[in-house]
Amino acid sequence: MNKTFFRPFVGASYQNGGIFGKRIMILGDSHYCGEACRDCGMAAAHPECTRFTPMVVNKYLDYIGGKGTHEKWMNTFLKFERSLAGHETNLAESRQIWQSLLFFNYLQVAMDEPRQAGTEEQYQTAQESFYETIDAYKPQYIIAWGMRLWESLPGDNRWQQGAPIVSGGRAVETGSYALGSGRRAQIMAAYHPSSSRYAWEDWHEVINQFLSR
Repeated sequence: MNKTFFRPFVGASYQNGGIFGKRIMILGDSHYCGEACRDCGMAAAHPECTRFTPMVVNKYLDYIGGKGTHEKWMNTFLKFERSLAGHETNLAESRQIWQSLLFFNYLQVAMDEPRQAGTEEQYQTAQESFYETIDAYKPQYIIAWGMRLWESLPGDNRWQQGAPIVSGGRAVETGSYALGSGRRAQIMAAYHPSSSRYAWEDWHEVINQFLSR
């Protein structure tokens, strides 16, 4: 993982598929950090920040376990886990769900403020860490959070367009990426769960179709 600064959160039961029976990777866009370090993304300078992603997920898991306080961003995780489960989740289900997943943020530098977009160069540079991560962890399915991220993903010779998923009058784009193992990881676009347009009931239907492919 030489190209990857923000290491992924890997659930304890991810490798055996957890409660879904499939290796599912959640692909976020970026982290937000107000420090604005000039050398962000350099592991030698900020080794503690390489664990940023696992720290975020574990902070959510601690909260649902009764530790810590609620923060607004946690609603994103709650909405998404419900769209996987298809119903309002309880504490035990929340833990099981996240321990079944791999969560990875695409951009390998943090944004200075929420909802900030990365530069074209930053998205291009992140392709190496994306491929490094999917080759290492071999997800069968990838769910990309946000249309901005989807439109910035690599479209090179490892990419293959898929048939859209049609649900509720919406056509959701899909595709796949070749893995180093020779297999392919299926990927779908999704609205970002932080968006007011993301209704978990509707997206459960889409995700359910996707995971049945």
